[in-house]
Amino acid sequence: MTLRAIVVDDEPLARDELTFLLGQCKEVDVVGEAHGAAEAQELCDDHEPEIAFIDLCMPDFDGIALGELLRQNHPRLSVVIVSAHDDGALRGFETQIADYLLKPVRLGRLRRALERVSAARSSSVDGERSFERFAVRRRGSYVVVELRDVVYFEARDELVWAVTDQDRFALDLRLASLARSLDSKIFFQSHRGCIVRIDRIRMIEPAGARSYRLTLDHPESPKVPLARDRAATLRQRIPFSR
Repeated sequence: MTLRAIVVDDEPLARDELTFLLGQCKEVDVVGEAHGAAEAQELCDDHEPEIAFIDLCMPDFDGIALGELLRQNHPRLSVVIVSAHDDGALRGFETQIADYLLKPVRLGRLRRALERVSAARSSSVDGERSFERFAVRRRGSYVVVELRDVVYFEARDELVWAVTDQDRFALDLRLASLARSLDSKIFFQSHRGCIVRIDRIRMIEPAGARSYRLTLDHPESPKVPLARDRAATLRQRIPFSR
């Protein structure tokens, strides 16, 4: 499978170097380059790429935020962040990014990123679930958890937790890869660190700065964040009355 790709970086030399490396990989075809957010959005609209390589630090936009913005209109887009520093890696993996590459990018590492994206896209077809249950290691054994019992997933303390009515389980998964495997008709990513079951949302309340909190149907009535840029998407799923 050949992946259509775009490269987003405000530095022309950095764009040229990454595009040259991608040209050495037969599994990818670079369909465009952008120096900022506006150009990146146009490229996505015009070419429908499967993968976007985005610089973390640009004058007009944070790369991780830009990746989330692009995925709002192109949910099947895989985002790979490229940075000279590793201080954004944890924040990136709590969102929908597929990989995080350090500059200078090495060809072998780039190929592994492409393999990861290809494998993830193959395991998730048209947003359908790739699993209905999962096994979690606990005290030397494995506990089988049914996906239908999970109220929400959250990234906390560098782990992803699946929370049911009775318990919480630490998963050996990244929230980004988990989100790609869940049925979007049932689960909704309310925040970069949280995925909730839509039918367990019981209250939506303002939390300041045009953001909201969601109260979930759970014995402890937990409140989870609803990011400002995700509120409009939720309105399409649960219309807000005036």
